[in-house]
Amino acid sequence: FRANEFMKIKAIARSKRRETRETRSEPYVVRRNLDPALHPFAAAREHQRAIVSAKLDRMMAKPFVCALDAHRDGITCLAVPRILGALPQTASGSADGELKLWDLSGRKCVWTSTSAHTFVRGICFTRRGDEILSCGDRCVKRWRPLDAFSNEQSIEPLGTWDSTSTAEDGGTLNDVDSAPSDDSRFVTAGAEGMVQLWDASRRSSIVSWRWGYGGVAQSNVYRARWNPAEVHILAASARDRGLTFYDQRRPQPLRRLVLASRANAIAWNPRDPMSILCGCEDHQAVLFDVRKLSKPTMLFRDHLAPIVDLCFAPTGLEFVSASTDKTIRIFRTRGDGVGRSRDVYHTQRMQALTAVRFTPDAAYIISASDDANIRIWKSDASAPSTGPLHPAQREALRYRKALLSKYKHMPDVRNIVKHRHLPKLIKKLKQKNLIQQDKKRRKIDNTIRHTKNNNENTKRLTIGARERAVIKEQE
Repeated sequence: FRANEFMKIKAIARSKRRETRETRSEPYVVRRNLDPALHPFAAAREHQRAIVSAKLDRMMAKPFVCALDAHRDGITCLAVPRILGALPQTASGSADGELKLWDLSGRKCVWTSTSAHTFVRGICFTRRGDEILSCGDRCVKRWRPLDAFSNEQSIEPLGTWDSTSTAEDGGTLNDVDSAPSDDSRFVTAGAEGMVQLWDASRRSSIVSWRWGYGGVAQSNVYRARWNPAEVHILAASARDRGLTFYDQRRPQPLRRLVLASRANAIAWNPRDPMSILCGCEDHQAVLFDVRKLSKPTMLFRDHLAPIVDLCFAPTGLEFVSASTDKTIRIFRTRGDGVGRSRDVYHTQRMQALTAVRFTPDAAYIISASDDANIRIWKSDASAPSTGPLHPAQREALRYRKALLSKYKHMPDVRNIVKHRHLPKLIKKLKQKNLIQQDKKRRKIDNTIRHTKNNNENTKRLTIGARERAVIKEQE
């Protein structure tokens, strides 16, 4: 070499302490060059891994956990505590007037009252979760079941409130809900359009609300629910398709919304106090913002029969609905796929659903049906079984979820992820509904095509589905 020229040498340096394994269980040090030019097939390999991950996700989807079958008649209502870790974890009422409390971790019934009511129509936990309220016929009863865990069976109720003791007879009580801020207050929904506010220290109701001119009753009220954040506000749904809002500080109702279809169930979003969800008779769930009730914010469709109950997850990002079509569906309230169910649960023996609830940790779903069974489901169908996971298994699950999230828009991955096996009856009903919807759409198109412009009939036909969900708003 010449005196003014230098040779460039690349040296590889290794540290013995870093390269040597201390135990046999430790992995070998592996070095990879991440230069894309050296890996021209990396995207294809990752896409194939996403397809395999989607197939594994569906293969491992086993949502059903267990069934609890101690009831002797159809279950009419369910309740779970608002706080995590409360015992008992679930309460249920049946059509034969029986109340039961369940320990889900032990999968057993811990307390039973066989003569609570003639027909249990509503049940709920108090704010602290140590007492429950049940209603049926014309009375509300308060129970303290926690003594069952200390081998002290307390079958007698702590108190009883009769709706006939008020100045205005409330008739049969259809639902009860405890106040989220005060254990002593609760609200009931009953016949003759009556919604009553009660206090545990008084034998008669504090306020009795009825919508109508001069207090004339409109129709039976099916559901009444407190707003979990705005603790003075509550809503009730009636048989006459009315959704009415109340303030416990005012003697008169706030406003009333007349829907196109009757709301069989209502639920407030626990993370968004302005959002209320209605499960309607026309097979769809309608989400409203109470600041603008003239038009719903979203319609959720997929059920093929009337929705009888629904419940928000504690996160407020999902809700579960139960229908008489013998299926349970889980919907997202925002993000991809909103408006359509992300999953559907069914079994061969499960009959028409009557109630459904999320557990306080949002990990499980509890459903009740006419076949006198309580069923427990995983909210994530492909989630691993309960128990500790090996770190390698946790990392593999995390990697598969990341692949599905990255390639969910690809047709082959999307088709695998969205595919569900449905019962034969549900599949036929779905095909029939698609034919009927296509028929209505063609009829509307033909009517508009052969009608003069600016016609009132044409304007009425072009109204969107969300506008048709509301008939009028009353104050």
